[in-house]
Amino acid sequence: MTISGRKSSLAAIITLSVATTNLAHAATFKTYKEDSDQFRTALNQNNEANFTEKFKKSASKKDGVLYLLEQARIQQVDQNYQASLDTYKKAFELLDKQNHRSKISASRVGFQALSMLSNDSVVPYLVPPYEQVIAHISQAKNYIYLKDMDAAAVEMRIAQQIQRDIELAHEQELAKKVEKAKKKNAEPEQEPETKQIDDALVGLNPIAGKIKNTYQNSYSFYMAASLWEVLGEYNDALVDYKKAYELQPDPQIAADIQRVDKASKQKDKNVPVIIFIEQGLVPQKVENKLVLPGPNGLINIAFASYEPKTYQTPQATQVLINNKKIQNSYVLNDIGALAVKELKEHTTATVSRQIMRTTAKYIAQEQLGRQLGTVGQLAGMLMNTATDHADLRSWSTLPSNTQVARLNLAPGKYQLQLANAGKYSSPISIDTTANQTVFVYAYDINNKISVSSSSFSKP
Repeated sequence: MTISGRKSSLAAIITLSVATTNLAHAATFKTYKEDSDQFRTALNQNNEANFTEKFKKSASKKDGVLYLLEQARIQQVDQNYQASLDTYKKAFELLDKQNHRSKISASRVGFQALSMLSNDSVVPYLVPPYEQVIAHISQAKNYIYLKDMDAAAVEMRIAQQIQRDIELAHEQELAKKVEKAKKKNAEPEQEPETKQIDDALVGLNPIAGKIKNTYQNSYSFYMAASLWEVLGEYNDALVDYKKAYELQPDPQIAADIQRVDKASKQKDKNVPVIIFIEQGLVPQKVENKLVLPGPNGLINIAFASYEPKTYQTPQATQVLINNKKIQNSYVLNDIGALAVKELKEHTTATVSRQIMRTTAKYIAQEQLGRQLGTVGQLAGMLMNTATDHADLRSWSTLPSNTQVARLNLAPGKYQLQLANAGKYSSPISIDTTANQTVFVYAYDINNKISVSSSSFSKP
């Protein structure tokens, strides 16, 4: 090789090494955990202003929708309902573009191609349907608090439509699997890597088994039913209470069904006080690694998982009226279990992409070795190591679970307080005026219970 050729090769190696080092420290390849740790700590502490600049800068980047969802959630927990509403609107604008964008676009193909030499974090965050459902439920809460019931109804119907779309997609996918099995005239054999994945996630099975599916949300159905009832749409309320009961067969929901079934025939002089409680924090994703057989020998695979110990078992909340315990809340939706189940359903596909990616990286490394020699191959190895990370992005400030308690109080003034595990909220005054419904929002997060309320007169 000539001196000029050596200089050229050396320059290429230095350039690649520098680029690799920069990429290793760039946001593209770092985990999302650093930011999510800060956001989770900020919840219920009224210090969202500390992240204003970060949210402003991140909203225009590839993961902008995720940062907007985190910001809207923090604002809502801090009871800044108008600010949260405005931020959710911005998130929905990005979501709308994401959901209606062509499945194959030049920009996305470029991201996918780049991800083959890096990791899934390169691709803009695609908000899972179950997170989209929760986002619209949360926006409905903002509208209810701000007394815009018509807008709240729109958000609830969007959430329900997304759930129907998810259910249809699951049914179609199941039908494909059944048809494929019929053609083979036998159950498909489990691939070796699938068994290893199942073994790696076995600790999550008891958590995932707590919910029936990932496409129906009892919290959504119950909140919608409460809204329809306030608006006098008793048939719709009855349908959604029944759906909520199918997913969470609690005696109190059964009582709601009976009450609504009689609502059009008799008037209740008592005032409903509906308390929606969001407790804890959804588990954070962690990196898991497996050694699997690949086309060129054993390969290391990094994929997202959950640490079972970080899952928070729901705890009933005590409801006190005038310092006297009235009843306990009950769980509507275990979002922690929902997140775990959703991840398990997609892990096999994630690992399959990892195997393809590792193969592509191996080919690229071999080419560098042929073109630039041993040092070039070393640079390729450094690039592969720097980019070998699982995608840990998710809406990390979601609650671990959602609960509800429903009171029927005579007209008057009361002091309402919530308690759980030695924590007590500050008492709030509620005025139960005849022909009204009182909505109470509670956030039991970061060792603190905060409460707010809003009342609405029936039309």
